[in-house]
Amino acid sequence: MFEYINSLPNVMYILHEIMGDLTGTAIRLMSFIAVLVVLNHGILILLIMGCFHAFDSRYGNLRYKQVDILVYFTVVLLILLSHLIDIFIWTYAMVSVNVFPSVVKTFCFAGEMYTNLDHNDPAYKLGPQWNMLPILISFSGLFAVAISGSALYGLLVSTFAPPQRK
Repeated sequence: MFEYINSLPNVMYILHEIMGDLTGTAIRLMSFIAVLVVLNHGILILLIMGCFHAFDSRYGNLRYKQVDILVYFTVVLLILLSHLIDIFIWTYAMVSVNVFPSVVKTFCFAGEMYTNLDHNDPAYKLGPQWNMLPILISFSGLFAVAISGSALYGLLVSTFAPPQRK
């Protein structure tokens, strides 16, 4: 057992290697964009949910249940739009540093990475300076989807749950 533990690589060496891959100015910009996308998405979701709860507290009784359902699906569409905005932010950032020659190709790459669909497409050949880019985009997409999912779950419960007895 101790031989196995002694044969493990040095943690500091691994961290140094990973951080060494983040030394380029462009990839540091992309790291900042990842934080910006998650922050932007969180603020958009808070804004959307705040508007819904304000509307729901004013009109959320049983007489207006059809309106609640319409507002719920409007919120779903707004959250979908917020994800498209996130993908556009990634596209804009990548176009600014010329990751791909085409804007459409960049948008498709950002969408695939953000939704964690695929990275094995031969059309998306990244240079060695962009090794961390798919990870950054994927993590921002994962966090944004988690934020949206929890907001939609809370919205679903508050919209369709039977009223609580007092």
